Amino acid sequence: MKHIDLSRVKKILIIMMGGIGNMIFLTPALKALQKALPSSTLSFLLGPYGAEKVVEGSHYIDQKIIVEPDKFTGLSVNIKLIRHLKKQDFNLSITSTGTNPLKSGLICALAGIEYRLGENIRGMGLFYNLKVSFDRNRHEVESNIQLIQRLGIEADDRNLFIQKSEEDKNSAQKYFTQHNLEGKLVVGMHPGSGIHQAGFKRWPKERFSQLADKLINDFGASVILFGGTEETELANEMKDMMQSPPLIMTGKTTLAETAALIEKCRLFFSNDSGLLHVACAVSTPAIGLFGPTSPKRTGPYSGSSSVIRKDLACSPCYFGKPVRCDHFECLNLITVDDAIQEAKKRLEKHA
Repeated sequence: MKHIDLSRVKKILIIMMGGIGNMIFLTPALKALQKALPSSTLSFLLGPYGAEKVVEGSHYIDQKIIVEPDKFTGLSVNIKLIRHLKKQDFNLSITSTGTNPLKSGLICALAGIEYRLGENIRGMGLFYNLKVSFDRNRHEVESNIQLIQRLGIEADDRNLFIQKSEEDKNSAQKYFTQHNLEGKLVVGMHPGSGIHQAGFKRWPKERFSQLADKLINDFGASVILFGGTEETELANEMKDMMQSPPLIMTGKTTLAETAALIEKCRLFFSNDSGLLHVACAVSTPAIGLFGPTSPKRTGPYSGSSSVIRKDLACSPCYFGKPVRCDHFECLNLITVDDAIQEAKKRLEKHA
């Protein structure tokens, strides 16, 4: 088993090809890594999904390298990337949990990175010289922490993190003041799930609309819809279905501004999406609606949050490959009353 001399590590490359939620799941390990090696630089190899926005402006990132996922395959198309990485003279690469070890390990080996750390998924970690096991039932946060533990680093602080400035907080305060929301029951919702996984992660928009109406009419709540610009149409469709209009911030804010607004909400409903984990990172009680994905792996990592799911024999069924299902009963069987009852529990517990 190869050992590592941390005193020699000056430049670290972190490979994280996932989205916002995956980056948030990486932050406890990232914080511990930066604390243990404060003079080392942290560079990220990322996909084009905006994950860098989670940490931009913090001391947890020094450089970002964005690559298209379809180019993160094969040797010939990666020669330019390998040359670029080689010039950077990295000492250590860390490939975040769930990433294809054959591709990432080979690229790092050819880039001449001395220490290459990653998961030995299905025995494919041939090019890593620092390996850990992979367990698809272990939460992503814990799996990422296991990686740095292989370096002899412990994560004492396991709270999730998202960067936001005082300006972002002031902007959220201004919004709440303008809409007379201070002291009221404000519930945030994310009815989307990211454009690439819209088909199999989403609780029906009709149910979200009914839930929002019930919260407004029966609980006196104000409901704010959140999401990316690609989900604006979804938010407007929900508004048209509702008896009482929600506030719509979908596509109108940066990620940091969104985080600051969610932080001021009393409760947050979401599918399994990046914004669910943003809510956890800002300590807002969150309720995740889960179907094909596994809450053991990507559930809300927060003691104040919970999951609604139906315990079907076929669920979860998503483990990185396309979901082939013609009924999605795992999501469709979740009722508005299920969501209301869970909301009552969360609000009572965190009054």
